[in-house]
Amino acid sequence: MRRNIGTKAKALVGVGLAVALAAGCSIGGSPGGEGEKALTFVSTGNPFQGYQKTAWQDPFTKETGIKVRNDGPVDEAKLRSMVDAGKVTWDLVDTSAAAAAQYCGTYLEKLDFSVVDKSMFPPDTVGECGVPAFFYNLMFMYDTKKYASDPPTALADFFDVKKYPGRRIVPPEVAVGILEAALLADGVAPDKLYPLDIERALKKMEPIKPVTTFAKTYGQMQQMLVDRQVDMGLVLTARAYQALKAGAPFKTVWDKTIVNWDDLVIPKGAPNKDAAMKLIAFAAKDGPSGHFSELASVQPVNDKIKPKFDDIQQQLNAFTEERKGSVVRMSDDWWGKNFDKATERYTAWLAG
Repeated sequence: MRRNIGTKAKALVGVGLAVALAAGCSIGGSPGGEGEKALTFVSTGNPFQGYQKTAWQDPFTKETGIKVRNDGPVDEAKLRSMVDAGKVTWDLVDTSAAAAAQYCGTYLEKLDFSVVDKSMFPPDTVGECGVPAFFYNLMFMYDTKKYASDPPTALADFFDVKKYPGRRIVPPEVAVGILEAALLADGVAPDKLYPLDIERALKKMEPIKPVTTFAKTYGQMQQMLVDRQVDMGLVLTARAYQALKAGAPFKTVWDKTIVNWDDLVIPKGAPNKDAAMKLIAFAAKDGPSGHFSELASVQPVNDKIKPKFDDIQQQLNAFTEERKGSVVRMSDDWWGKNFDKATERYTAWLAG
């Protein structure tokens, strides 16, 4: 899963060609307008992009006749260079809601909401240049064997090294809810989170800093959970699923669950933006969105869609009746305006 444009690229350089070949699709038809018969979709690579092909692209092509060519990885510098040069070859990109807000109108096209139905998404998640592709959780998880006699029960326990000694792990990107988790644990009410008090969040994190692995990649996080090299973590949905599936003895604390999402966006000057707009609308339908959720172990674009999750996926489902009260949605607007500042401060704190 993603976050800001370019962050996925670090571990995924070179997958684009393999994904394109695996997709078995090629560019064809006339460029632009209603006669368009192909578009280029950019995402993170397999297996995730393969799931998007299966759930979205193949049935979209079957219904509309518009073929989809896959490319990747998502790369901020490349996107900006293409737009600046007026030589855009990408039509649709899976990126973060923060990036959609940050680049809206400059590097991204505004969406046509006569094609894309706003009502398919939670109102506070719809931006001018992007709508959700899926939702994912940042969850507090702990080793059930390590803490068998006195398991943690609240997000604040993750930051309490006296009551719960042990190794921690957090994701490689700050913009997936790490600062929000610290502030919620420090008593900030969910509706008072934004604007984020970055200094307060970092102060809350100081006690865990010596015992925390600040992961370099999501693969590292997953493996450390499986190998029980850490005792608790703030973990994203898809990696939590893979770790549990591999036998990691971890359980979620359903106190405060931070929910973020990827957006589907269209680069400014995309040659096939009309076709891209149609694919955005198609991917939000109950069938494609639900199917993708089942394949990728993420949440569909609205909670009216009920995916057929397996037992492990259901363990990680934040949108059940008994758990949805724990959901705290991130602000794409705040992150879109403050991504650079927050990342620079967090990086400096890590180095200090």
